[in-house]
Amino acid sequence: MTAQFPPPVPEFEQRLLSHEELEAALRDIGARRYHNLHPFHRLLHDGKLSKDQVRAWALNRYYYQAMIPVKDAALLARLPDAQLRRIWRQRIVDHDGDFEGDGGIERWLKLAEGVGFERDYVLSTKGILSATRFSVDAYVHFVSERSLLEAIASSLTEMFSPTIISERVAGMLKNYDFITKETLAYFDKRLTQAPRDADFALDYVKRHATTPEMQRAAMDALTFKCNVLWTQLDALYFAYVAPGMVPPDAWQPGEGLVAENTAQASSAAAAGAPAAFSGSDVPRLPRGVRLRFDEVRNKHVLLAPERTFDLDDNAVAVLKLVDGQNTVSQIARILGQTYDADPAVIEADILPMLAGLAQKRVLER
Repeated sequence: MTAQFPPPVPEFEQRLLSHEELEAALRDIGARRYHNLHPFHRLLHDGKLSKDQVRAWALNRYYYQAMIPVKDAALLARLPDAQLRRIWRQRIVDHDGDFEGDGGIERWLKLAEGVGFERDYVLSTKGILSATRFSVDAYVHFVSERSLLEAIASSLTEMFSPTIISERVAGMLKNYDFITKETLAYFDKRLTQAPRDADFALDYVKRHATTPEMQRAAMDALTFKCNVLWTQLDALYFAYVAPGMVPPDAWQPGEGLVAENTAQASSAAAAGAPAAFSGSDVPRLPRGVRLRFDEVRNKHVLLAPERTFDLDDNAVAVLKLVDGQNTVSQIARILGQTYDADPAVIEADILPMLAGLAQKRVLER
């Protein structure tokens, strides 16, 4: 598989488009060029990336998130109208927050920490791919130097983001056992912020693109922004997925990570889940979590809010005995009698499995 750039947007007649035609043309650009079509995103959402490949995405994407308020501040400084400035500065607040520990950038840092990174390493941007830095910086320069119409039109990728966010959250929660809803909390607010921002920008573009040349400039600006997003994924794909070599100055798997056992313990503590079980503990399924047999796939699955976990036969055998009354030792004794095995050996085997389920917040005691 190689990352193929989407087909070009068809040429439009050199005439002034109606507002409806202009909006349709802009949406057509997204349908053809938005980065939800990129092979890297397809792999990410379908659960086909390794943990380190997901880490590379989270780390590089941080630089884009961190530079969004810088881009918006550059545009804000050029707006001549107070009302427009009041509207646009909300974007900066959304990312920077109103206080320490607030805002989208902070939530993205939590995402990066959730996949194992040390916070200071992410903030340093040391491991960012050169192509990521170049693409993001090019976007900031574009917004700073082009006309207000082009700068605002370039933000219209927000029209397409709710779809990719829904795909991403559902796919990652379903397919990666190291991802939790808390890890992906960044995307919760974007589901309402992005449509709000897109509606404003689209209305501005339709009202201010008053000549065929200005309409074409707005469409070209949106195409440029799609290219910025696409190029970032190209860099990730060819560095970390396709056969090749990770650039020596970019993040190498293992760098900047919290020690695995420390990260797991911190994650479990933050989620309110026990880091380990003992034989005397009584495991139970939390409210909203249930064991179910999937008739279509002919296997048992563990259903949780917005998540589904496939189970092997051993896990199914254990979870069938999790009734909120049996202790871990009792479960091991029952399984020992069923399978004519040493309960002590079984208990030693199932304790790590129970702890892992607890860390995923689908088991408690």
